[in-house]
Amino acid sequence: MTRKFDAWDGEGGSLSAEENRVVTERWERAATARTRLDGIMTGIQQSTAESHGGKLEGLEYSLKGIDSFRRKAATAKDEGDSVTKTAKKIKDLNRYTLTFESEKYTEGVERTYEELRGQGYEPIPGSEKNTWGDPVYKGVNTSWQNPATEEKFELQFHTPESFKAKMENHELYEISRADTFEKFTGKNEELARQYQDAANYLQSKRYDNVQIPPGAERIGEPLIRDTLEPHRDPKIVEHVAQLEEERRVENAAKASPAAAQQPVNALGVDLGESLQADGPDLRSRLAPKYEPARRPNAQAPAVDPLPTQSRGRGPALA
Repeated sequence: MTRKFDAWDGEGGSLSAEENRVVTERWERAATARTRLDGIMTGIQQSTAESHGGKLEGLEYSLKGIDSFRRKAATAKDEGDSVTKTAKKIKDLNRYTLTFESEKYTEGVERTYEELRGQGYEPIPGSEKNTWGDPVYKGVNTSWQNPATEEKFELQFHTPESFKAKMENHELYEISRADTFEKFTGKNEELARQYQDAANYLQSKRYDNVQIPPGAERIGEPLIRDTLEPHRDPKIVEHVAQLEEERRVENAAKASPAAAQQPVNALGVDLGESLQADGPDLRSRLAPKYEPARRPNAQAPAVDPLPTQSRGRGPALA
C-alpha cells in the first residue's frame, strides 16, 4: 500500500506533501542506519579509550530530529535549492563527536580514519575542515560516506577542552545564526558587523587556554572562518553577553526549569580582565549574578553571560 504524506507547516517554512515524502523517507534511511553507525562509533571509542583517551560525546543525539531536518529543507527551498537536492546532499542526519586527549589527539584521529576505512567508509571530498587555527571555533569537522550503502554521517574531532568550549559557546552560536542581532541593528551593516564581532570575541575567550594538539596540522584542510577586530565597543560586548545569558536561561528552562535558576561562570574573571582596555567598568557590569531575563527594552541587569552546557553540534563547515 502506498503511504500517504501530508503537507508540513512549521516554524521556518513549509513543505508540500511530496516534499515532505522526500524528506521523511531520507530521514527514515538515516534512522535505520543509526544502530549500525552507533555501533561502529562505540567500537572506535572502546578501542581508543585507554590508548588515546577516546570518548564518544552526545551519542543520544546521533540522529537529527525530523522536524529539524524539515525546517532545514524548507529554508533551503526558500533560498532556491530543491528539497530533493537538500535531501541528497545532507550529511549530518547522523552525527558524532569523538574527543581525544591533546597529546594523543592526532594519533587518535588517524586511528579513527583507519578503522572507518576498514569498514568501507571514506571522507567525503572537501569535507575535512581543520579549524584549530580559527579563533572562534577549534576542532576538526569531517563527513563520511559508504559508497556501497550510501550512508553519510558527520564526525567532529575535539579534545576534552575544545569540546567543553564549544558546548559553552552554544548560545552564542545560536543567536548568531538566528537573526537575533537584527532587532538592534536593522539595516545598519556596520553595526551588525560589530555585533557579530562581539559574539565572535566572546566565543574566542573560551578557547584562550585550549591547547592546539601536536601534529593537528596533518589533519584535513586548514580553514580560518573568522578574524577578530582589534577594537570593539564594550557596550556592544556587554549587550551580546546579556543576550547570550537570556538564551541560556531559555534553553535551560526548556530542558529543566530548576536548572534555569542556577548562575554559571564558565569564562571566569579573565573576561573582565581582557576587556579592561575596552571599558574600565565592564568587569563589574559583567560580574556573575543571576536575575531573570528581561525584555530587550528593559534596563539591562548585570548578568553572568556564561552558559553551562548545551546540546549544540557546532558550526557547519561545508
